[in-house]
Amino acid sequence: MADAVVNQNSEMVSNDTGVFRQAGSLVSQVSRIYNQPAFQRSLPTFIALAVAVIGLGTYLWMQQPARTTLYAGLPEAEKSRVLDALRNSGVNVTLDPVTGDVLVPTEDFHSSRMTLAAQGLPASAGTGYEQLDTIQLGSSRSVEAAKLKQSQEMELARSISEIDLVISSRVHLALPDKEVFVRQQAEPTASVFLQLARGRSLGRSQIEAILHLVSASVPSLTKENVSVVDQNGNLLSRSNDSAEGRLSNDQLEHRIRLEDIYRARITSLLTPIVGAGNINAQINLDIDFTRSEVTEEIVDPKGNALRSEQNTSDQTMAAQAKGIPGALANQPPAAANLETQSTANGGNEEMRSQSSSEVKNYEVSRTVSSTMKPTNVIRKINAAVLVRERTIMDPETGSPTTQKMSEGELLQIEKLVADAVGIDKERGDSLTVSSAPFMNELSEGVKMEWFEKPYMRSIINQTGFVLILAIVILGVVRPLLSRILIPTQVPGMHGASASEDEIDIDHIEVGEGESLEDIKAKLKPKKAAISAEMLDTANTYDDKVAVIRMIVSDEAGRVSNVFKSMMSRDIS
Repeated sequence: MADAVVNQNSEMVSNDTGVFRQAGSLVSQVSRIYNQPAFQRSLPTFIALAVAVIGLGTYLWMQQPARTTLYAGLPEAEKSRVLDALRNSGVNVTLDPVTGDVLVPTEDFHSSRMTLAAQGLPASAGTGYEQLDTIQLGSSRSVEAAKLKQSQEMELARSISEIDLVISSRVHLALPDKEVFVRQQAEPTASVFLQLARGRSLGRSQIEAILHLVSASVPSLTKENVSVVDQNGNLLSRSNDSAEGRLSNDQLEHRIRLEDIYRARITSLLTPIVGAGNINAQINLDIDFTRSEVTEEIVDPKGNALRSEQNTSDQTMAAQAKGIPGALANQPPAAANLETQSTANGGNEEMRSQSSSEVKNYEVSRTVSSTMKPTNVIRKINAAVLVRERTIMDPETGSPTTQKMSEGELLQIEKLVADAVGIDKERGDSLTVSSAPFMNELSEGVKMEWFEKPYMRSIINQTGFVLILAIVILGVVRPLLSRILIPTQVPGMHGASASEDEIDIDHIEVGEGESLEDIKAKLKPKKAAISAEMLDTANTYDDKVAVIRMIVSDEAGRVSNVFKSMMSRDIS
């Protein structure tokens, strides 16, 4: 067993020794590669390229603006609309690759929100009937009823938000519990909150549509029990079902529409004369909205006509007394018998009574007429037209000044407007035309200092990048390139060469009979003496090679003798 332990320890030692050997061989290979002249010559180039890449990455990172989350958790359809709207507005918008949130530059955060709000984005509402899937098994009936009511409210809000000019909406339903007795059953009610676009308002037809939409979606809910309120607290569902109320609204809309038509006529007529934006016209119409109906019945006493005629005649005949003597009665027979008998006896009757009557009805001529006077009759027109005065250059001062319009020009404009609008002096219409300079209303915003303006940040970023790039080039790249391109001189030779190269021309003496070659030899600097100790001061391999070459060139004889002695020693 001891032998097994010893063998195991020896194996572990051998394994460790192998690992160290491999590590040592790897280090030796790295050191051998590092000490190679080609690698040392190319190493500064690699370092310069790495520094340039790092500097370029830093510059690109500095150019990227800081971003913040604009909206989080938007549906995909709304996210697509928001991205399209912001990109069309010139905003550098992106998506977070992890969460999918909409990201915009920090300085464009508020402007992006205002841009989207002007376009009614995002217009997404909460989930509706989808949340019914989240009801857990075993929930109470009250929880289910609350969830159902909430889902119904969200669905109604989603439908109302689709109406134009409505940014968002909320619906609140008050649904009472069912009672046993019908008489005690309370009616459901609802309220709708609308957030409209800035400066916009809903028409009466749109409000009626919202009332009908909500009332038709809830059983037993009438539109009278639905209230609609906007974000300014205005009650939009005010009951106005009376004929007088509807008529007054229609009359106001009709008047405004006519005034706009007349104002457009004046603007289109005078714009070619005075230029666009140089005219302001206002119209005030007095319209008679009275409805009247007149019914007349006219009787003509001279004109008559026979309407009906009736004639009546009555006659009574009496017979003579005849009969047999000794009879109990001496009376004539009945009329029927008398008629027969009278006819038989030759007509000896006697007239007893006779009456006649005549009735004639005449119709008097009359005329019945019903007249309805027209409504929406313009009773009076009051118009005012203001024209901008001309801007000319003052020849004396050279500054712009205004010039009033002449009476003839104003009279011509007055005639044109009177014919275009239909001014009637006999009806009492009035028209005023005048000229005046227009004041340009410029809203003064918050004044930004010069160092707070956006272009200053760009200048600072560019200047910082240039400084960093200059430091990198002058401090790192230039020394490396100098070592690569300029041959390295032997240390210790700079001072000697400099001192020996500097020759004072004034101290050179020219003797008699000296030629030009002798003078050049005096001006030629002396070579510095190179010793073998310079090899110890040389740091790199290239420096040592350079020193050896200089020694060989200066003392070729001594070097050859050294080689001869070395060869003779090796031979012996």
